[in-house]
Amino acid sequence: MYDKPMYAKIKYLTATLLLISFVLLSILIPGGAIETRSFTHIAPYILGSFNIFLTFLGMTSLLLTYFVIRKLKWAYFISIICAASYLSVYALDLGGIFPISPDPMPTGLFVIEIVGSIISIPLMYFSILGLSNNSNDNKPEVVNIHSKKFAFIALILITVCVNIIIFATKSAMGN
Repeated sequence: MYDKPMYAKIKYLTATLLLISFVLLSILIPGGAIETRSFTHIAPYILGSFNIFLTFLGMTSLLLTYFVIRKLKWAYFISIICAASYLSVYALDLGGIFPISPDPMPTGLFVIEIVGSIISIPLMYFSILGLSNNSNDNKPEVVNIHSKKFAFIALILITVCVNIIIFATKSAMGN
């Protein structure tokens, strides 16, 4: 087990890496300055499903930063899944497996995906350390889903996510 100062570093390193991963993925939204490839040959439902997954991954990472800092065991477990998802998404694209585009990969996209891949490895490592050394195993985190504050935040997040998915899918389809 780690001493308290080391554990504090693990939670902040994990949260920081989650936040960096979120930012890197956000930069790659189709139609932006970095992701300029066309995916018109991919069926809209496949592209839409992929964009739903990527949006969910990014938003989950962003929200997890709070719960990791609160030292909740389940947040570290989800962080491990996020880290593996980032690594998989970037590896599939860098490996030319999915999504495939007739356009060459822009240099900026290549660099960001390499950096994102590299960052996902320590994210996974620190998440595993946080999970295995979590002293708050029984600390419940109750979210009142009936509160007006929760409903307001949920509505904003859903609206943002739906708009990101629509924008990214339309941009990737060349519309």
